Order: sequence, then structure tokens, then C-alpha cells
Amino acid sequence: MFSVTKIASLYGAVGVRQPFNATYAIIDAANQVSRSGLYVTDNPICKVEYLKDTQDYNDITDADFNLFLKRMQEDSIMSVARSVFNESDYVDRQVLYPYAMNKVNTVTLPSAFVGERIEVSIEKNVAFEITRIMLDFEGAGDLDILLFNTSQTAPLFSELVTITSNHQVVDLNWKVDNSGDTYKGDYYLGYLTNTVDIGTLKPYARDYDRSNIRSITSMLQLTQVQFLGHTTATMPDLTTKEGMSDSHGMNTDITVYDDFTDLILQNDTLFHQAINLEMQIKFLDTYLATLRSNRSERNAKDMSLQILVELNGTNREDQVKVKGLRSELYGSIAMIKKEVKMLSEGYFGGRIQVYTIT
Repeated sequence: MFSVTKIASLYGAVGVRQPFNATYAIIDAANQVSRSGLYVTDNPICKVEYLKDTQDYNDITDADFNLFLKRMQEDSIMSVARSVFNESDYVDRQVLYPYAMNKVNTVTLPSAFVGERIEVSIEKNVAFEITRIMLDFEGAGDLDILLFNTSQTAPLFSELVTITSNHQVVDLNWKVDNSGDTYKGDYYLGYLTNTVDIGTLKPYARDYDRSNIRSITSMLQLTQVQFLGHTTATMPDLTTKEGMSDSHGMNTDITVYDDFTDLILQNDTLFHQAINLEMQIKFLDTYLATLRSNRSERNAKDMSLQILVELNGTNREDQVKVKGLRSELYGSIAMIKKEVKMLSEGYFGGRIQVYTIT
């Protein structure tokens, strides 16, 4: 898995040259940037003139055409990344408390931040997602769920929940990957009891049969904790951490997966040629799929056989053999996969690990 939003930052890996044709010299500065030195329009069939006149909207503005180019490159980046990392990245998924609980007794909690300490294995390059949280409280009221990392004082995520039933399921989908400043360290998931009306909202006790038995989640260790006297929505003082035996009323559903976001961002040069090829293919596919009718469209149509050969290549004995962009792209993706495998097997004993230098 990788973060689509963060991988989009590879935009600018390849560029589009400004045409000499003054009528079409409309490429903005951002689309001309090429950190790799590769330009899509260095392929003589990939012309700005043809692309502008064959994209579907006759009255497209220069600004919207540049947005169209930007999205085309971002789509190319995502397509290449998905082709390279197309195998299962699933590691584990567990609900913290899987057994039945008896909703009779409740717990009165002291003024504190209460919740779970989440430790991520330093041996594996993994990420996790808190997909949902199940809240088991007597009464009704508001509860502000917070997720902290020890690298910063402000919460990474927060969700204000209005509890209206004694078993309330809240979809969170909070993803913590390995590409930001907060990776590793410890995470703390919980809430401040001083913001809860103690007389109205109380967690049910896990005092029935096996209700307090906790699942083991691969690559993560969850420990119930409390920070007595902590009353603000900031990361507590770690030296005040204490264990906690009473129920806090939260039951998490967590998925653990391999994450390749940082590997892509830190090794983006591996992907440049494939992105360039993918974007060239998108140029030519746009010509062939056009809804427009104009001179450029007719020129592209007249060149359709040449375009198809450029895309798919030819292996006929009576013609010069052409490899084709799609075949080149497959070869480039295979090369990237080989490099990724070398990183995995050669350096990290069979699994990818990326460390952030601080």
C-alpha cells in the first residue's frame, strides 16, 4: 500500500516542453518542470498541439488545459506505482477485544487521559489503520477521541463523537504510514475524562468471563494506559504514564499492512522513466479516443496506424521492428520491481525496511 495523496508529490518528475508554435505556447511553469530531465514531448508524436485539439472539450481554457496536463501526470504516477506494488500488502487485522461483554457494571474513571499505547515494531516497515472504534458506554454524551504520536504535542487525528447508544460504532479510517515526521515512536489513542460528564457517560466494565482478554496484533503492541491529572488535548508527559486495569470503554479495529510510501518518495528516480512512458501513452490514447473534429484531430486520425505502432510496436517480418511504448513500459516496471526486490532481499533480509534519518 502507499498513500495516494503523498505519492502525488512526485508531480514534476517529468515535464512538457513549451511549443515553438506561439498559438500553443500555453504550458505553465509547473508543467514545464522536469526533475528527471525527461520530457514527454521529446517524443515527436506527443505534441501539445495534438493533445489540446483532441482532448474532449472544445472551449477549454489555458488554465484548465494545464490542470488537465497536471492530472495526466498524477494519473501516470499512480498507474506506475500500482503496477509496481500490485501484490498483497496485508499483514494482520484484529479487533482488540473479541469476546462477549456483559453490560451491567460500569466504571468511574479519575480525571486523566485514558486509552491505549500503540507501539510499532522497529523491525518491519509497516503502517497501520484504525478503521473503526466501538464505544461501550452507559448513558449519552460527547466524547472526543484523540490519536497522538510522541514526536509532537498536537493530536494527529481527533473525532468528536456524540454517544447515543450503549454500543456505538464509529468509522475512523485513520492511517499512519511511514512517510511522515511521526513514523515510529509511540502512539496514544484515547480521550480526556475531564471532558466527559462522569454522571452521564460511564464505560462498561469488562468483568464477565473472557471479556477482558485482548487480541495480539502482528507488528503492534497495545497496552492500556492512563495519565492521571492530564486535562488538555495535548500529548501527555510520558513520565506520568501509568498502567490501567479498569475499562475505558473503547474497542479498536486495527489493520496492519506493508507500506511503500516512503520507499517511493525516497527512491523516486527509479520511477521517472516509467512515468514518462506512461504519460506518452496517455497522450496518444487521448488522440485515438477523441470526440472532437478539427484539423489536428484529422491529422492524428491519418496518423492512427503510426500511433498504434508507437503504442504497441510491430514484429512483422516485412517491416522494421518497433518495440512500442507499452512494451517499453512493461520492461521499465519489471526493472523497478527488480530494484525493489534487491532492496528487500539484499539489504533487509527479505522484507523492505525504510528508515528516516534524523
